[in-house]
Order: sequence, then structure tokens, then C-alpha cells
Amino acid sequence: MSEEEVRAIVKLVMVDDIDTDQIFHQSLLTIHDPEEIKPHIFGNLDGYENFGKEDNTGKIILVGKNFGKGSTRQQAVTGFLAHGIKAIIGESFGPIYYSNAVNSGLLLVEVPDISKFDVKENDKLEININQSIIVNLSNNSSIKCAKIPQPVLDIMKAGGLLKLGEKM
Repeated sequence: MSEEEVRAIVKLVMVDDIDTDQIFHQSLLTIHDPEEIKPHIFGNLDGYENFGKEDNTGKIILVGKNFGKGSTRQQAVTGFLAHGIKAIIGESFGPIYYSNAVNSGLLLVEVPDISKFDVKENDKLEININQSIIVNLSNNSSIKCAKIPQPVLDIMKAGGLLKLGEKM
């Protein structure tokens, strides 16, 4: 992660209350290899069942509110990392999911007014970490995001909590 900004094409998954079972189904919990997890991401989310089989490398995902609610499920984070997702932007995140994502090095960005953001599928976004703003480079609109706490940024820059611990 760049220290100041993240740029990528956006993939819209504007659905509220996506739980971890919709991200990665409970019947697959014996799978732990990231490459085997990858094709199953959103496999249980109506309208997005093919997400895991698509090339989403390097994209930013835009979601609604309460993303990742429900049970602890590391595969629901690992799958996005296997896809090379740069960040997930949403109105809010389930607290357990948020912790798992941060600890694994997956950037989550909260935008309370996300439904007011002028963005379309495949627009290019820039997340400016220092200014707490997201700019749609495709139409020059912008929106404020919640400030990302410094400890979270430190974990992101290290590539996850375990990697941060190795550097200390």
C-alpha cells in the first residue's frame, strides 16, 4: 500500500448487510488455500455468484452498509487478498470482519455517505489516505471518508499484523 494513496478501477457490489456466509459459504470452511478460496468469493450472493471466477485483480470494491456482518470466517478476508483487491469501501463494516481484514492487511475504508457518491462500474478511484478523501478520477467527484487510524495504517503498510510483528 502506498503511504498516501490507492488508485484502482471500481467493482460495484452495492448491497447492504452482506454477511460472511454470502462472501464465503459455510459448507466450504475446510478450504484454506487462498487460490482454492478465490473462486468461491460471493458465490452465495445473489447477482454476484461469478465474482470469484472473474479477474478482479487490483480493483477496489464498493459495498453498502454493514459489510461482513456475522460470524468469524478468515476465508471471507483471504479470498479478497487472493484476488489482489486493493481496498473495500463501504458505509460500515461488521466489527469482527473489520478486525480480521485489518490484521490480514486488507484495507477497509468507511464512507458514511457512500450512497451519495457519484460512481459507476469501472470508474477509476483514488483513495487519499492523508486527506481522508476519495476522488472519482473518471468524473472528478469526491467524497470524505472516515480517517483511518495510524495503528491501522501501520498494519496495512506492513502487509498485516503478523508481518508488522516480524519487523519489530
